[in-house]
Amino acid sequence: MNCPLCEAQKITILEKINKNDLIKLYKKILGIDISYLISKDIDFCECQNCKLKFYKPIITGDEKFYNALQRFNWYYMNEKEEYKYSKKHIGPKDRVLEVGCGKGAFAKYLSTKDYVGLDISENAKRLAIQEGITIENETVQNFSKKHKNEFDIVVSFQVLEHVSDPKSFIEAGLETLKNGGKFIIGVPNENSFLKYVTDEPLNMPPHHTTRWSYNTFQYIALKYNLNIVEIYYEKLQNMHKQLYLSTLIFNSLFNPTLVSKSFLVRKIKKFIDLISRFLTRGLRDEMLPHGHTVVVVFEKK
Repeated sequence: MNCPLCEAQKITILEKINKNDLIKLYKKILGIDISYLISKDIDFCECQNCKLKFYKPIITGDEKFYNALQRFNWYYMNEKEEYKYSKKHIGPKDRVLEVGCGKGAFAKYLSTKDYVGLDISENAKRLAIQEGITIENETVQNFSKKHKNEFDIVVSFQVLEHVSDPKSFIEAGLETLKNGGKFIIGVPNENSFLKYVTDEPLNMPPHHTTRWSYNTFQYIALKYNLNIVEIYYEKLQNMHKQLYLSTLIFNSLFNPTLVSKSFLVRKIKKFIDLISRFLTRGLRDEMLPHGHTVVVVFEKK
């Protein structure tokens, strides 16, 4: 078993996920059948070299899977905290490439009109066209072969954790970037409460294939000779306060696991989820941890 980022073989298996449990979880929480994508049990692993956490085998969602998710109005949000933060690093004359741009919502935050979006979803492209934004259905790996050292800024929000080959994804993004340019990556923050959440299907295959922490970003900077300009930790958003509090209470009673292990535990968790809806009203800002997302700004030397 090799790490999908650094290719090291020093891998620790942290937990095992029964495929049937995962299939049932997706069906129960999201109403999505993933049985055609999951053929075997899954190992949740950590690389001892770069500290990347990943799932093995690597299983990614297809167009059918993501189309099913897009029926939820929260899946492609027009406003995100990482958009508001990242635009400050982008000037009116910068040439910007967004990888995994969805319907191109970030383009509306930019003062520059020199914007190129990439996304493999045909449905995302149709949504972008409706907003007057033209994007290409192409992978960054293919795009980078024709567009080396062309962009001042490369951004990617909530994408890296989905890809099956993060090494080639990062290298291709850097290939399109000019020396002195910035590579801005936003991902779910594995240094936050998220790593303790039980029964969160969207942080598991086939939605997410990897989990990213501060130590892994340090590895990337060293490996590819990059400066870390800034790291931004999103504040806990209102939509995630209940999840945070429910996780805190649940983990005070049980050891955190990716999937609930028994019927009784699931019942208790459901009750905790219910009461946490009311308890979130008493949460003050000074009581809250970092939120869902971390944004890292790299500079190419």
